[in-house]
Amino acid sequence: MIKKLMVALTLASAMGVSQAAVLLQEDFDNVASLPAQGWVFENASQPPGIAPGWVQGNPAVFDAHQGAPDAYIASSFESAAPGGRLDDRLFTPLFSLENGAIATFWLRGAADAGFSDIVVYGYTDGPADPGRFIQQMAITAPTDDWTMFTLTIAPQAGVMARLGFVHTGEEATSNYVGLDTLRIEDMPRGAVPEPGSLAILGLGLAGLAMARRRS
Repeated sequence: MIKKLMVALTLASAMGVSQAAVLLQEDFDNVASLPAQGWVFENASQPPGIAPGWVQGNPAVFDAHQGAPDAYIASSFESAAPGGRLDDRLFTPLFSLENGAIATFWLRGAADAGFSDIVVYGYTDGPADPGRFIQQMAITAPTDDWTMFTLTIAPQAGVMARLGFVHTGEEATSNYVGLDTLRIEDMPRGAVPEPGSLAILGLGLAGLAMARRRS
């Protein structure tokens, strides 16, 4: 009897840890609809280029991580004028950090020799402002395939947050980057986040120095 009770308690504990509420889920099937859902777009590139900023994915460059070929969101070097600097910003709607959060998303860059794409990401305590980023990280988008990255945020009572992404770098050395399959969930009950946790799967920090022009 005691053995059966211990097994039941173990299973109940495992179930408690595994259950988590979905705070935000986005597969980018229709990028044009996102502002009405609370997403914030801002192309602060200097000077701005002919591209408006983050847009629907282009399957002529690469297909989405999943779903329809164009079902991802993308930013290109053309968000800045020739010789300018990219500062193409994207922020999620607000979500609660009452129980903490685990965010996962997939990134990919275009595989053109001599170019790379830098994405800075983090979360803010509400404002859609990269200057308010907490747990900020800069990564070079992998070009061989879609790669998943994870951000773990500790519980913060009463705090509403936004997850933000900035496509940045010199226009002359940047190219094209895609973001897909974004999920933000409550911290599972019983999970213990590492202090200042910022888990990254895939490539980490990398250099900016790259040579000239995309084909």
